[in-house]
Amino acid sequence: MSKLTTLKLQHFRNIDQACLEFSDGLNLIVGDNAAGKTAIIEALWTLASGRSFRTAKPQQLIQFEHPELVIFCQLIEQQQTLNLGLSRHADQVTLKCNGETLKTQAEMSAHLPLQLLTPESHRLLEEGPKARRQFMDWGCFHQFKAFLPAWRQYQRVLKQRNHALKKQLPDQQIQLWDEPLIEAAGKIDEMRSDYIEQLTPFVKEFCQALMPELKATLSCQYLAGWPKTINAKAVDGFTDVIQQQFAKDRLNGHTQYGSHRADIKFKFGGQEAMLTLSRGQQKLFVCALLLAQACLYQNTSHHSVIMLIDDLPAELDAHHRTTLLKLLDALDIQHILTSTAENLIPILNPEKTRVWQIEKGSIHQTMPTRPG
Repeated sequence: MSKLTTLKLQHFRNIDQACLEFSDGLNLIVGDNAAGKTAIIEALWTLASGRSFRTAKPQQLIQFEHPELVIFCQLIEQQQTLNLGLSRHADQVTLKCNGETLKTQAEMSAHLPLQLLTPESHRLLEEGPKARRQFMDWGCFHQFKAFLPAWRQYQRVLKQRNHALKKQLPDQQIQLWDEPLIEAAGKIDEMRSDYIEQLTPFVKEFCQALMPELKATLSCQYLAGWPKTINAKAVDGFTDVIQQQFAKDRLNGHTQYGSHRADIKFKFGGQEAMLTLSRGQQKLFVCALLLAQACLYQNTSHHSVIMLIDDLPAELDAHHRTTLLKLLDALDIQHILTSTAENLIPILNPEKTRVWQIEKGSIHQTMPTRPG
């Protein structure tokens, strides 16, 4: 099982120095708005994913008037201690594991199966397919060793094919990229389809746990990223699509269909979730999706995810907060939460709980309030 034991920060956002020793269960960070509590969540997510969920400009993460930031965490993985670190200057990032420099972010991500729930997470349903692809690919990355090489191959070939289309190179030079693109897309499609098929029963289970009032049948429909018909004519897979759409791709200067256009449609009783569910139910459904991923991940890898939840009270009412925390506890998922007040978060198990107060970037541990 994977558990975080320690997090140390230097010059991250408004936090000059911080050291947190985590519990295996609930870890609650309490503070006013803009006190720095979200920065704790953000730092862990940056270490695991290589990017912030709050800004596209990584230099903004470095504390004002300091040249670099440092994020360090200690992790127990299969009874082995891992020391993971990231240092960032304005134009350079260094990743390390047990003192050795890592070549890619993927090597770091493989050690940190973090999931993230924020007040914006319902956008998974509202916005375009990019967020849903990221959700799906997180699972494929952690479940299938072949996924990352296939995804990298696809991205590389797609870039080359689009470059050739944009430059209006001769047909033969453009079509040189068709076969490797089709091959990589086929591998990605097979793994994504398999993953969604495995995930769907878990999604149904956690929807029932969080929203028992919903009686409509849930379906999770995976869309490969290319149509089954073009101009009312059936197509036989991606190979046919690439061939039939070549003239249009050349005209548009880019590859219209492929794995980069994949999506998932979540439906209740045949209607899309976004149209069927209230805003509160949409948030609960995203919780169900993350719990489903966590459970499937545990079943296939025998590790645990680590759940990051920013501003839980903004996400769920008191009843559903308690329900979610009970599910996390039952699944033995280590969770790190932020809140503006401790009394908004039910402390189900004080022995497995740690609480911190943060004010203007300064953090200190306090004793959790016992229930009752």
